[in-house]
Amino acid sequence: MERAIAHLNIVGFRAAVAALEDKRLLDRPYAIAGGKGGRAVVWDVSRAALEGGVKPGMALAAAERLVRDLAVVPPNPAACQKVNGLLETVIARYAPVWQNDGGGNLYLDITGTKKLFGPPADCTWRVSKEISGVIGLEMAAAAAANKLTCKVASRVIRPVGFLDINPGDEAAFLANKKLAFLPGMGPLLMRTAAVAGFREIGELAALSKGEAVSLFGKRGLLLRDYALGIDDSPVEGGSGKRRIKQKADFPENVIDEEIIRGALASLVENGGLQMRRDKLGARAVCLALVYSDGVALSGRERSKRLLVLEKDILAAVERVYRKTADRRVRISSICLSLEDLSPSGYEADLFSFENEAKEWRLQRAIDLIHDRYGNGAVTRGIVFRNYGFGF
Repeated sequence: MERAIAHLNIVGFRAAVAALEDKRLLDRPYAIAGGKGGRAVVWDVSRAALEGGVKPGMALAAAERLVRDLAVVPPNPAACQKVNGLLETVIARYAPVWQNDGGGNLYLDITGTKKLFGPPADCTWRVSKEISGVIGLEMAAAAAANKLTCKVASRVIRPVGFLDINPGDEAAFLANKKLAFLPGMGPLLMRTAAVAGFREIGELAALSKGEAVSLFGKRGLLLRDYALGIDDSPVEGGSGKRRIKQKADFPENVIDEEIIRGALASLVENGGLQMRRDKLGARAVCLALVYSDGVALSGRERSKRLLVLEKDILAAVERVYRKTADRRVRISSICLSLEDLSPSGYEADLFSFENEAKEWRLQRAIDLIHDRYGNGAVTRGIVFRNYGFGF
């Protein structure tokens, strides 16, 4: 049975929700921002503001200079959560498995639903029309045989529209599209592509395996597969119940606090990177310690907000360690578990918190380097000092 995936992309989700809450916004350009001070950052924008040159991540002061009558609206997480619930209620009627990445980004696995809702194109169209009619949100919608092709298709037509890509046509569809549309092509890799003179996805698809690795490092083969329309990643249903585990087995039992802290930092680096690649955040961290005498202890901490940034995860992990490690006995292994995972809505070019803009930019840069050169390419000094490599 051929896979059938639908992708719904509500561009400017927070701005769209604001207009649902206040109909007066429909007639004017507006931006979502966390404040009005000199350091305030635009979180999201309406379509009219976008056409005026305002972009997410831009300084609010610069946005107001571009659009003189720009309305500034505070974020409304409760309203976004409510609308998110409505979206899930609709898509659950059409798809046995669906994935909500947050921020109006949804995937539906509609494989095998043809007898109920018609071909994939018809099913996707019906879902988008119901969301538009019942909730009042417009979107870019696409149907294809895999998530990657759907995502590129919705990027091509957004902010609104519909595309259906027939199975087997993935490479042909992608070939003449801008390389920037390809998932995984961040700023660093785009600069490499520009030096090589690449502008379209088809140019990447034409590379040999050796050429792809030579140009783009360890991610080269995966990017080449993407360019050919090859993607077998599943729609992650029930992501809130998933967990990510990382384990450090010490070559020799240790008691040195600096070595242990280095191990914790390495576990957080690797687990956090995996989590952010899946656009997830953790609401809980759990540590399991196994001592040289066979005794095992564990500790857990829940967070009031989603943990996405490495610095926040590490701070929580170190707190759990201090509460849990109450024995002066050598440790043989540590296991970190990132739990209660939920879609973070994290995008590399957006800032979710005004006062953490620098941290998000730094995290983005580190993740890009890891994607290209491997997990150990950049690491914290305490990890390198004690091991020279990550676990």
